[in-house]
Amino acid sequence: MINKVSTNNYKPGLDIEYVKKKYKLSKVIKLASNENPVGPSKSALSILEKSQKNINRYPDGKCDALKKEVAMFISKSFVSPKNIVIGNGSSEILELVAKAFLTKQSEALFSKHSFIVYKLVSNFMNARIRESKLITKNGANYMSSDLDDMKNSITSKTKVIFIPNPANPTGAIITHKKIDNFISSVSKKIIIVIDEAYIEYACMRGHKSCVDLLRKYNNIIITRSFSKIYALAGVRVGYGLASEKLILALNNKRQPFNVNQIAQLMAIRSLKDKKFLTNSLKDYEICREYLTKELDNLNLKYIDSYANFITINFGKATQSIFNRLLKSGIILRPLDNYKLPNYLRLTIGTLGECKFFISKLKHILVKK
Repeated sequence: MINKVSTNNYKPGLDIEYVKKKYKLSKVIKLASNENPVGPSKSALSILEKSQKNINRYPDGKCDALKKEVAMFISKSFVSPKNIVIGNGSSEILELVAKAFLTKQSEALFSKHSFIVYKLVSNFMNARIRESKLITKNGANYMSSDLDDMKNSITSKTKVIFIPNPANPTGAIITHKKIDNFISSVSKKIIIVIDEAYIEYACMRGHKSCVDLLRKYNNIIITRSFSKIYALAGVRVGYGLASEKLILALNNKRQPFNVNQIAQLMAIRSLKDKKFLTNSLKDYEICREYLTKELDNLNLKYIDSYANFITINFGKATQSIFNRLLKSGIILRPLDNYKLPNYLRLTIGTLGECKFFISKLKHILVKK
Protein backbone atom coordinates (compact mmCIF):
# COMPACT_ATOMS: atom_id res chain seq x y z
CA MET A 1 0.00 0.00 0.00
CA ILE A 2 1.42 3.38 -1.03
CA ASN A 3 0.54 6.43 1.03
CA LYS A 4 1.35 10.12 1.22
CA VAL A 5 0.86 12.26 4.33
CA SER A 6 1.24 15.89 5.31
CA THR A 7 4.36 16.83 7.26
CA ASN A 8 2.07 18.46 9.83
CA ASN A 9 0.74 15.13 11.11
CA TYR A 10 2.73 14.92 14.34
CA LYS A 11 0.50 15.78 17.29
CA PRO A 12 2.26 16.08 20.66
CA GLY A 13 0.51 15.41 23.96
CA LEU A 14 -1.45 18.31 25.41
CA ASP A 15 0.40 20.74 27.67
CA ILE A 16 -0.27 20.48 31.42
CA GLU A 17 -0.67 24.25 31.96
CA TYR A 18 -3.07 24.49 29.01
CA VAL A 19 -5.30 21.77 30.51
CA LYS A 20 -5.17 23.35 33.98
CA LYS A 21 -6.27 26.70 32.62
CA LYS A 22 -8.95 25.35 30.28
CA TYR A 23 -10.65 23.14 32.86
CA LYS A 24 -9.79 25.22 35.95
CA LEU A 25 -7.88 22.36 37.57
CA SER A 26 -5.22 22.52 40.27
CA LYS A 27 -3.87 19.01 39.59
CA VAL A 28 -3.13 17.60 36.14
CA ILE A 29 -0.98 14.57 35.30
CA LYS A 30 0.38 14.00 31.84
CA LEU A 31 0.47 10.37 30.73
CA ALA A 32 0.64 11.10 27.02
CA SER A 33 4.24 11.40 25.81
CA ASN A 34 6.06 8.27 27.05
CA GLU A 35 8.31 10.23 29.38
CA ASN A 36 10.05 8.75 32.43
CA PRO A 37 7.97 10.16 35.34
CA VAL A 38 10.80 10.00 37.89
CA GLY A 39 13.03 12.36 35.92
CA PRO A 40 16.74 12.04 35.05
CA SER A 41 19.59 10.63 37.08
CA LYS A 42 20.68 12.97 39.89
CA SER A 43 24.20 12.66 38.57
CA ALA A 44 23.00 13.86 35.17
CA LEU A 45 21.04 16.72 36.73
CA SER A 46 24.16 17.99 38.50
CA ILE A 47 25.54 18.87 35.06
CA LEU A 48 23.02 21.71 34.69
CA GLU A 49 24.68 23.84 37.37
CA LYS A 50 28.27 22.85 36.60
CA SER A 51 27.99 23.65 32.89
CA GLN A 52 26.86 27.25 33.28
CA LYS A 53 30.38 28.68 33.06
CA ASN A 54 30.97 27.05 29.65
CA ILE A 55 27.62 27.88 28.07
CA ASN A 56 29.24 30.55 25.87
CA ARG A 57 31.35 27.87 24.14
CA TYR A 58 30.32 25.66 21.23
CA PRO A 59 29.90 21.98 22.08
CA ASP A 60 32.14 19.22 20.77
CA GLY A 61 30.85 18.93 17.21
CA LYS A 62 31.96 15.31 16.96
CA CYS A 63 30.56 14.26 20.36
CA ASP A 64 33.74 12.22 20.90
CA ALA A 65 33.38 11.76 24.67
CA LEU A 66 29.77 10.61 24.35
CA LYS A 67 30.64 8.21 21.53
CA LYS A 68 33.35 6.64 23.70
CA GLU A 69 30.87 6.30 26.58
CA VAL A 70 28.25 4.71 24.32
CA ALA A 71 30.85 2.25 22.98
CA MET A 72 31.82 1.27 26.54
CA PHE A 73 28.15 0.94 27.48
CA ILE A 74 27.37 -1.32 24.48
CA SER A 75 30.50 -3.28 25.40
CA LYS A 76 30.84 -5.20 22.14
CA SER A 77 34.16 -5.63 20.32
CA PHE A 78 32.50 -4.78 17.01
CA VAL A 79 31.13 -1.42 18.26
CA SER A 80 33.67 1.41 18.44
CA PRO A 81 33.19 5.21 18.33
CA LYS A 82 33.50 4.92 14.53
CA ASN A 83 30.26 2.90 14.55
CA ILE A 84 28.30 5.63 16.37
CA VAL A 85 26.51 8.81 15.31
CA ILE A 86 24.98 11.18 17.87
CA GLY A 87 21.76 13.07 17.16
CA ASN A 88 19.42 15.70 18.53
CA GLY A 89 17.19 12.91 19.79
CA SER A 90 16.93 9.63 17.87
CA SER A 91 14.43 11.38 15.60
CA GLU A 92 17.32 13.32 14.07
CA ILE A 93 19.07 10.04 13.28
CA LEU A 94 15.92 8.96 11.42
CA GLU A 95 16.02 12.25 9.52
CA LEU A 96 19.69 11.75 8.65
CA VAL A 97 18.83 8.30 7.28
CA ALA A 98 16.20 9.85 5.01
CA LYS A 99 18.59 12.58 3.84
CA ALA A 100 21.35 10.08 3.13
CA PHE A 101 19.40 7.34 1.38
CA LEU A 102 15.99 8.52 0.14
CA THR A 103 15.09 10.52 -2.98
CA LYS A 104 11.88 11.23 -4.88
CA GLN A 105 12.67 8.20 -7.05
CA SER A 106 12.81 5.82 -4.08
CA GLU A 107 10.44 4.25 -1.56
CA ALA A 108 10.47 3.94 2.22
CA LEU A 109 8.77 0.90 3.72
CA PHE A 110 7.33 0.37 7.20
CA SER A 111 4.24 -1.17 8.74
CA LYS A 112 0.90 0.52 9.29
CA HIS A 113 0.42 2.53 12.49
CA SER A 114 4.18 3.02 12.87
CA PHE A 115 5.89 5.96 14.55
CA ILE A 116 4.77 9.02 12.56
CA VAL A 117 8.33 10.36 12.16
CA TYR A 118 9.09 7.63 9.59
CA LYS A 119 6.46 9.23 7.36
CA LEU A 120 7.60 12.76 8.10
CA VAL A 121 11.28 12.22 7.24
CA SER A 122 10.36 10.23 4.12
CA ASN A 123 8.12 13.09 3.01
CA PHE A 124 10.97 15.56 3.58
CA MET A 125 12.80 13.78 0.76
CA ASN A 126 9.67 13.41 -1.39
CA ALA A 127 10.09 9.63 -1.26
CA ARG A 128 7.09 7.40 -1.80
CA ILE A 129 5.76 5.62 1.26
CA ARG A 130 4.76 1.98 1.26
CA GLU A 131 3.01 0.51 4.32
CA SER A 132 2.85 -3.20 5.11
CA LYS A 133 0.34 -4.95 7.37
CA LEU A 134 0.35 -5.73 11.06
CA ILE A 135 -0.51 -9.11 12.53
CA THR A 136 -4.13 -8.71 13.67
CA LYS A 137 -4.76 -12.27 14.80
CA ASN A 138 -5.07 -12.51 18.59
CA GLY A 139 -2.02 -13.98 20.25
CA ALA A 140 1.53 -13.19 21.32
CA ASN A 141 2.27 -11.38 18.03
CA TYR A 142 -0.89 -9.23 18.00
CA MET A 143 -0.29 -5.81 16.38
CA SER A 144 3.38 -6.50 15.61
CA SER A 145 4.75 -6.02 12.09
CA ASP A 146 3.92 -8.80 9.64
CA LEU A 147 7.41 -9.37 8.26
CA ASP A 148 6.13 -11.73 5.57
CA ASP A 149 3.86 -9.01 4.22
CA MET A 150 6.69 -6.50 4.60
CA LYS A 151 8.96 -8.70 2.49
CA ASN A 152 6.24 -9.02 -0.15
CA SER A 153 5.89 -5.22 -0.16
CA ILE A 154 9.50 -4.64 -1.19
CA THR A 155 9.97 -3.30 -4.74
CA SER A 156 12.95 -2.36 -6.88
CA LYS A 157 12.53 1.19 -5.53
CA THR A 158 12.68 0.25 -1.83
CA LYS A 159 15.74 1.96 -0.34
CA VAL A 160 14.95 2.14 3.41
CA ILE A 161 12.91 -0.10 5.71
CA PHE A 162 12.00 1.13 9.21
CA ILE A 163 11.35 -1.55 11.86
CA PRO A 164 10.40 -0.19 15.31
CA ASN A 165 11.13 -2.66 18.08
CA PRO A 166 9.29 -2.20 20.40
CA ALA A 167 6.83 -0.28 18.25
CA ASN A 168 5.24 3.06 19.02
CA PRO A 169 2.27 3.52 19.50
CA THR A 170 1.41 -0.20 19.93
CA GLY A 171 4.26 -1.40 22.17
CA ALA A 172 4.38 -4.66 20.20
CA ILE A 173 7.63 -6.59 19.77
CA ILE A 174 9.25 -8.70 17.06
CA THR A 175 11.62 -11.46 18.16
CA HIS A 176 15.33 -11.20 17.46
CA LYS A 177 15.18 -14.40 15.41
CA LYS A 178 12.40 -13.10 13.15
CA ILE A 179 14.27 -9.86 12.48
CA ASP A 180 17.48 -11.77 11.76
CA ASN A 181 15.68 -14.06 9.31
CA PHE A 182 13.99 -11.09 7.65
CA ILE A 183 17.23 -9.17 7.12
CA SER A 184 18.96 -12.25 5.72
CA SER A 185 16.19 -12.65 3.14
CA VAL A 186 16.22 -9.14 1.62
CA SER A 187 18.65 -7.29 -0.61
CA LYS A 188 21.78 -6.01 1.11
CA LYS A 189 21.34 -2.79 -0.89
CA ILE A 190 18.33 -1.86 1.26
CA ILE A 191 19.05 0.09 4.46
CA ILE A 192 17.18 -1.44 7.41
CA VAL A 193 16.63 0.82 10.42
CA ILE A 194 15.83 -0.94 13.69
CA ASP A 195 14.36 1.65 16.05
CA GLU A 196 15.17 0.63 19.65
CA ALA A 197 14.01 3.78 21.45
CA TYR A 198 12.27 1.62 24.09
CA ILE A 199 14.72 -1.29 24.13
CA GLU A 200 15.58 -1.07 27.85
CA TYR A 201 11.98 -1.84 28.82
CA ALA A 202 11.82 -4.72 26.33
CA CYS A 203 15.08 -6.27 27.55
CA MET A 204 13.81 -6.18 31.12
CA ARG A 205 10.98 -8.46 29.95
CA GLY A 206 13.42 -10.87 28.34
CA HIS A 207 13.68 -9.50 24.80
CA LYS A 208 17.05 -9.48 23.04
CA SER A 209 18.40 -6.34 21.36
CA CYS A 210 19.50 -6.51 17.73
CA VAL A 211 22.90 -4.95 18.47
CA ASP A 212 24.72 -8.22 17.74
CA LEU A 213 23.33 -8.15 14.18
CA LEU A 214 25.71 -5.26 13.44
CA ARG A 215 28.48 -7.84 13.28
CA LYS A 216 26.50 -9.90 10.76
CA TYR A 217 25.04 -7.23 8.44
CA ASN A 218 26.48 -4.03 6.97
CA ASN A 219 23.12 -2.60 5.87
CA ILE A 220 21.46 -2.04 9.27
CA ILE A 221 21.24 1.03 11.47
CA ILE A 222 20.08 0.76 15.09
CA THR A 223 18.70 3.91 16.70
CA ARG A 224 18.35 4.56 20.42
CA SER A 225 17.12 7.42 22.58
CA PHE A 226 17.95 9.12 25.87
CA SER A 227 14.41 10.55 25.98
CA LYS A 228 12.69 7.48 27.43
CA ILE A 229 14.28 5.46 30.22
CA TYR A 230 16.99 8.12 30.78
CA ALA A 231 14.40 10.95 31.00
CA LEU A 232 16.36 13.45 28.89
CA ALA A 233 13.51 14.29 26.51
CA GLY A 234 13.92 18.01 27.23
CA VAL A 235 17.56 18.26 26.16
CA ARG A 236 17.23 16.06 23.01
CA VAL A 237 19.90 13.41 22.52
CA GLY A 238 20.00 9.98 20.88
CA TYR A 239 22.40 7.80 18.92
CA GLY A 240 22.71 5.46 15.98
CA LEU A 241 24.84 2.33 15.57
CA ALA A 242 25.98 1.05 12.16
CA SER A 243 28.95 0.11 9.98
CA GLU A 244 31.65 2.77 9.50
CA LYS A 245 30.48 3.28 5.92
CA LEU A 246 26.89 4.01 6.93
CA ILE A 247 27.96 6.23 9.84
CA LEU A 248 30.06 8.28 7.41
CA ALA A 249 27.03 8.69 5.14
CA LEU A 250 24.93 9.89 8.08
CA ASN A 251 27.61 12.29 9.35
CA ASN A 252 27.83 13.83 5.89
CA LYS A 253 24.21 14.99 6.32
CA ARG A 254 24.59 16.16 9.93
CA GLN A 255 24.86 19.77 11.11
CA PRO A 256 28.26 20.49 12.78
CA PHE A 257 26.91 21.34 16.27
CA ASN A 258 23.68 19.34 16.29
CA VAL A 259 23.87 18.22 19.94
CA ASN A 260 24.35 20.81 22.68
CA GLN A 261 27.03 20.41 25.34
CA ILE A 262 24.59 19.94 28.23
CA ALA A 263 22.82 17.12 26.40
CA GLN A 264 26.15 15.41 25.70
CA LEU A 265 27.33 15.65 29.30
CA MET A 266 23.99 14.56 30.77
CA ALA A 267 23.90 11.56 28.43
CA ILE A 268 27.40 10.53 29.56
CA ARG A 269 26.43 10.77 33.23
CA SER A 270 23.21 8.84 32.54
CA LEU A 271 25.08 5.91 30.99
CA LYS A 272 27.48 5.81 33.91
CA ASP A 273 24.65 5.72 36.47
CA LYS A 274 23.77 2.02 36.37
CA LYS A 275 21.84 2.25 39.64
CA PHE A 276 19.49 4.84 38.15
CA LEU A 277 18.73 2.54 35.22
CA THR A 278 18.05 -0.43 37.50
CA ASN A 279 15.79 1.54 39.85
CA SER A 280 13.84 3.15 36.98
CA LEU A 281 13.13 -0.27 35.48
CA LYS A 282 12.04 -1.65 38.86
CA ASP A 283 9.63 1.24 39.37
CA TYR A 284 8.31 0.82 35.83
CA GLU A 285 7.66 -2.89 36.29
CA ILE A 286 5.75 -2.36 39.54
CA CYS A 287 3.54 0.21 37.82
CA ARG A 288 3.10 -1.88 34.66
CA GLU A 289 1.98 -4.89 36.67
CA TYR A 290 -0.44 -2.75 38.66
CA LEU A 291 -1.98 -1.22 35.54
CA THR A 292 -2.36 -4.47 33.61
CA LYS A 293 -3.98 -6.14 36.62
CA GLU A 294 -6.45 -3.27 37.03
CA LEU A 295 -7.22 -3.13 33.29
CA ASP A 296 -7.85 -6.88 33.33
CA ASN A 297 -10.22 -6.45 36.27
CA LEU A 298 -12.09 -3.82 34.24
CA ASN A 299 -12.27 -6.23 31.26
CA LEU A 300 -10.57 -3.67 29.02
CA LYS A 301 -8.65 -4.83 25.97
CA TYR A 302 -5.11 -3.54 25.52
CA ILE A 303 -2.05 -4.40 23.47
CA ASP A 304 0.67 -6.29 25.34
CA SER A 305 3.38 -3.64 25.49
CA TYR A 306 7.16 -3.98 25.77
CA ALA A 307 7.57 -0.22 26.07
CA ASN A 308 6.77 2.32 28.81
CA PHE A 309 3.15 2.73 27.76
CA ILE A 310 -0.02 0.69 27.28
CA THR A 311 -2.35 1.20 24.33
CA ILE A 312 -5.95 0.56 25.40
CA ASN A 313 -8.95 -0.19 23.20
CA PHE A 314 -11.97 1.82 24.41
CA GLY A 315 -14.00 1.20 21.25
CA LYS A 316 -16.66 3.73 20.28
CA ALA A 317 -16.39 5.43 23.67
CA THR A 318 -12.74 6.43 23.10
CA GLN A 319 -13.25 10.14 22.42
CA SER A 320 -15.74 10.51 25.26
CA ILE A 321 -13.43 8.76 27.73
CA PHE A 322 -10.46 10.89 26.61
CA ASN A 323 -12.45 14.09 27.15
CA ARG A 324 -13.77 13.00 30.54
CA LEU A 325 -10.31 11.98 31.71
CA LEU A 326 -9.03 15.35 30.54
CA LYS A 327 -11.66 17.14 32.62
CA SER A 328 -10.56 14.96 35.55
CA GLY A 329 -6.96 16.14 35.16
CA ILE A 330 -5.48 13.22 33.19
CA ILE A 331 -3.90 13.64 29.76
CA LEU A 332 -3.68 10.52 27.58
CA ARG A 333 -2.74 10.35 23.88
CA PRO A 334 -5.47 9.89 21.27
CA LEU A 335 -4.25 7.91 18.25
CA ASP A 336 -6.45 9.30 15.48
CA ASN A 337 -3.41 10.45 13.51
CA TYR A 338 -2.12 6.86 13.64
CA LYS A 339 -5.48 5.68 12.27
CA LEU A 340 -6.25 3.94 15.57
CA PRO A 341 -9.31 5.98 16.64
CA ASN A 342 -10.55 3.35 19.11
CA TYR A 343 -7.36 3.43 21.18
CA LEU A 344 -5.81 5.72 23.79
CA ARG A 345 -2.12 5.42 24.68
CA LEU A 346 -1.34 5.54 28.39
CA THR A 347 2.20 6.34 29.52
CA ILE A 348 3.17 4.31 32.58
CA GLY A 349 3.65 6.99 35.24
CA THR A 350 4.52 6.80 38.92
CA LEU A 351 2.49 4.42 41.09
CA GLY A 352 0.58 7.39 42.50
CA GLU A 353 -0.23 8.66 39.01
CA CYS A 354 -1.31 5.19 37.89
CA LYS A 355 -3.63 4.83 40.90
CA PHE A 356 -5.08 8.28 40.25
CA PHE A 357 -5.75 7.29 36.61
CA ILE A 358 -7.42 4.00 37.57
CA SER A 359 -9.64 5.67 40.18
CA LYS A 360 -10.84 8.29 37.68
CA LEU A 361 -11.28 5.68 34.94
CA LYS A 362 -13.41 3.47 37.19
CA HIS A 363 -15.61 6.44 38.01
CA ILE A 364 -16.03 7.28 34.31
CA LEU A 365 -16.81 3.67 33.30
CA VAL A 366 -19.45 3.33 35.99
CA LYS A 367 -21.21 6.45 34.71
CA LYS A 368 -20.73 5.64 31.01
